[in-house]
Amino acid sequence: MKILLTTLNSKYTHINIALYYLKNKIKDIADTYTLNLNINEDLSNILNKIIAYNADAICFGIYIWNIEQTLKIAENIKKIKPNCIISFGGPEVSYNSEEMLNKYKFIDCIMCLESENNIIKFVNDVKNNSLKPIYNYKINVDDIPSISDDLVNNYDERAIYFETSRGCPFRCSYCLSCIDKNIKYFDIVNVKNDLKKLLDKNVIQIRFIDRTFNSNKKRAIEIWNFLIENRINTTFHFEICASLIDDEILEFLKTVPKNIFRLEIGVQSTNRQTLESINRKYNFEYEKEVIQKLVKMNNLHIHTDLIIGLPYEDINIFKKSFNDLYLLRTTEMQLGFLKFLKGTDIYTKQKEYDYTFLSYPPYEVLQNKFMSYEDISYLKKFENIFETIFNSKMFIESIKYLETLFNNPYELFECITNYCILSKLIERKISYDDMYENLLILFNQDNILKELLTYDYCNNFKGTRDWMYNKYNLKEESMLYINKNKEKIFKNMSINDIQKSYRFIVLDYDILNKTNNKTVYTFKKTRS
Repeated sequence: MKILLTTLNSKYTHINIALYYLKNKIKDIADTYTLNLNINEDLSNILNKIIAYNADAICFGIYIWNIEQTLKIAENIKKIKPNCIISFGGPEVSYNSEEMLNKYKFIDCIMCLESENNIIKFVNDVKNNSLKPIYNYKINVDDIPSISDDLVNNYDERAIYFETSRGCPFRCSYCLSCIDKNIKYFDIVNVKNDLKKLLDKNVIQIRFIDRTFNSNKKRAIEIWNFLIENRINTTFHFEICASLIDDEILEFLKTVPKNIFRLEIGVQSTNRQTLESINRKYNFEYEKEVIQKLVKMNNLHIHTDLIIGLPYEDINIFKKSFNDLYLLRTTEMQLGFLKFLKGTDIYTKQKEYDYTFLSYPPYEVLQNKFMSYEDISYLKKFENIFETIFNSKMFIESIKYLETLFNNPYELFECITNYCILSKLIERKISYDDMYENLLILFNQDNILKELLTYDYCNNFKGTRDWMYNKYNLKEESMLYINKNKEKIFKNMSINDIQKSYRFIVLDYDILNKTNNKTVYTFKKTRS
């Protein structure tokens, strides 16, 4: 019997590790194949790829981002191969399985929640012609197989997703992890053995999908030490809780080599009543102090999150949360919108907070008793502008200067958002070129801003633009600078090699000292 395990990932760069867990549970009892696809592919091409396997049974991983496309694919597979068994599994069908089976007759069965044991029962029942409509067998930590060999053998320069535990010690009401009341820690010896294979392969990045990686301090530090000692060039991503970081962890993190750890910290809101309403009993003042210390270390990539649409957070309280978090100066700051996932606590409290949300994926909030539809619609545009300008890192020096012209960070990005709405830029995909030029228009050709935008552009892109600061004869100024600094900066490179390797701009603003002084800046030509 031939089994195909497949899913549509949200991006090509993603790899679904669940497929490999399932494969390793049934590879000895069925001819098993895995196929990672992505939602951006043409549906006809996806259909062709799946049909080419000529599988007896196809198991789809169903998530919030792929359910609509997968339903279309599965329905057409059934038309072409009516005897092929179609099974769905994953979080998007685990909490409404009977409803899905009644609505979509081409689905033969659904595996609920963790499916490492479900898949074994499924295969045996298919063999015995005794298929059940719903599989919901429990799993313990010993039932979870190693998948490192599969990840190594299928490695193709994409990031590797890896877990060392399942579940979460916290009960955040919007998160599916709140359903699992226990946290399962994988055997530490097995974890290290699996990681060693990936580290020896020198994979680009390992993204740990543990919901709270530092839920067990001793274990987290042990794994962190192991990664540092055994890595070649691999970098690592972890979701952590700032409230669980104490002085011992801070002292350890100071020793981490620069730019190899990316820490994602979900703050979600800085409003105490909001946090309490979603079961987050955190002390933001403590988290704030921890994040400030992490940022000050300057060796870690710190990513923080806010969620828009939570209870008790109106537009003004959100502004405060935004400013509170922005002023911590983390590397990235993501603004997300509350999603209503089946099975979560907040899904059951729609009436209590007058929630309405999209009736189709991604089930995002539309309004509640604290924020109107107009508020949330505006913040969607605000988030778009913030992502383009701040998280892109394409305007670093320009934004530092613009901050000084406003009372607080929110007002700065509000001003830019309002301009983009009025000028109708927001109605199309805003390119970076558009944004550089329009920032100059918005701020009335401010001369310092023009110089800083010129610097930011040259730091990220090749070529020049008409709007750039261009007061000096660049050829003359660059030659003077090269001759003056040939030994000190360019290590006696030939003039020809210097000109091949570097680009130059000349500004009347010294960025380091924030003074009006003529300054020459150099950029490596290898930058794209």
